[in-house]
Amino acid sequence: MPNCENCGQKWPWKTVVKNTVKLSNKTKCPYCEKTQYLIPKSRKRTAIFSYMPAFLIITLTLILDLDGWGIFFLAAALMIVFLGLYPFMMKLSNDDHMPTYKMQ
Repeated sequence: MPNCENCGQKWPWKTVVKNTVKLSNKTKCPYCEKTQYLIPKSRKRTAIFSYMPAFLIITLTLILDLDGWGIFFLAAALMIVFLGLYPFMMKLSNDDHMPTYKMQ
């Protein structure tokens, strides 16, 4: 689980899962209200991790010859597993390490 770099508090699982639907790399700590950013390594890891369920659904559907309900239950099971694991891949920082580009 991610810890706030500012106050050191461990974030609750529910808060982390809520933040997964945001398309931003920044979020506020639920305890100290300071802005926290995903570190670049964590961003890369979670980006790769987010495509794995789709890849597994397609691959397992072809291998196991699943019908519509089988695909539905496989997708639901994979979503639960991946949402359960996602918070353990997040690492936070006080600074935004994203490169900034200046327009001239």
